[in-house]
Amino acid sequence: MTLEREQGGVTFVRPEDVLADIAVTPPYLARSYASYRALRDSPVRTAVFLDMSDAYCSARARETGTGLAATSVVVDCRRPTLRAVADEPQQFLSKNVLGRIAAERLALELADGYLCADPEVDEWLRATGWKLPPRLEQPPESGDRRPEVTLPPAATVSVVVSYHERTEYLPFCLDGLARQTYPRLEVVVADGGSTSDAARAQLAEIDRRSWPWPLRVVRSAAGGPALSRNAGWSAARGELVTFVDDDDVPFDDMVETLWRGREVARADVAVGGARLFRGEGPPAPSRDDVVRIPLCDPHELGLVSNQYGGPVALWPRALLDRLEGFTPSAVEDWLLLARAAQHGVRLTAPPDPVHWYRQTSSGRHSADPVKMRDSGVAQLAGVFAERLPDDLRLLPLLAAGAYAELERRARPKRSRMQGLRSLVRRVARR
Repeated sequence: MTLEREQGGVTFVRPEDVLADIAVTPPYLARSYASYRALRDSPVRTAVFLDMSDAYCSARARETGTGLAATSVVVDCRRPTLRAVADEPQQFLSKNVLGRIAAERLALELADGYLCADPEVDEWLRATGWKLPPRLEQPPESGDRRPEVTLPPAATVSVVVSYHERTEYLPFCLDGLARQTYPRLEVVVADGGSTSDAARAQLAEIDRRSWPWPLRVVRSAAGGPALSRNAGWSAARGELVTFVDDDDVPFDDMVETLWRGREVARADVAVGGARLFRGEGPPAPSRDDVVRIPLCDPHELGLVSNQYGGPVALWPRALLDRLEGFTPSAVEDWLLLARAAQHGVRLTAPPDPVHWYRQTSSGRHSADPVKMRDSGVAQLAGVFAERLPDDLRLLPLLAAGAYAELERRARPKRSRMQGLRSLVRRVARR
């Protein structure tokens, strides 16, 4: 990426200069993540983003205190996607378009300031109801260093590991937890009805073994991750709780990053991004890895795609109790985060991943993600319907069902294009 500096301390981040060096999902955040990583390693005082969504990751880093402490993030609002869509209504908006709208809104709301040369666009922005930062006449040459935040004493964090039969993966997960840099932890391995001799022997062995943190095994009936996670956090002793699945591997600073991000942003929940990898053994960086970045509050997009985040999120135990924990579902993480957002819970996310997410052919979401999504549509629609009057309660279900049908019709063409792109990438790597 080429960072072009003009007017003293001002650096303009242009879309054509940004080259992503790692695959990102959702794809509309690839440039945003690449921009953030380039700025993180450069002494930039003010960064002006000429594409609104490109500012998202940098603004999140500022919000969570995980980067760019001395770099002001300024958004140039010359071409808001939502305004273009409103001016030229379309029959079908893809998830990428909806995602760009959400990323632009969040980047603008989190930015240190914005530029808008067109009075009509500025008036339109003010009418959206978005929480706008100060409007600037020109970008400042000196960055606005974020003040140091006095962090409270470290609270005890309970890490709940949802487990069921997968004896081959659990050791990698627990080793990652043993290396955590956060000073006050407990680990709760929540077994969801494992019956094999191998699983029982493994659980007995880890229960006897000495760990850097207190570790307990709790058991619940078989019934999926929702039940085991609920059993885990209900038995947890920490003020804060986070979750990780038995086949995933935490980065060494996972808990510390989430705790710090939550405190600095003064958020209720800190959601962790992931680095997706394939393999049966311990994770190692690969050119085929994909970084998954949460949006936390995607508004309408949250009805048809989980851009809130996954299970690795740091929750106050009292909030989990108020929301009644996870609902048994194929999309239990999505449901809980959507319900939290609909109840006004403030979510944030450090831009860098905090754990390795293992992709296997036997994984629930890897096998058929569309089927998994569709099976939870009615439950998700119910969450969104809670904010509507009684005579409109079916509207989210109708919208989600119609969107799924339109996607199915468009899928054959899209699948062919994805296959072609995959072939091109494989050839290019040879």
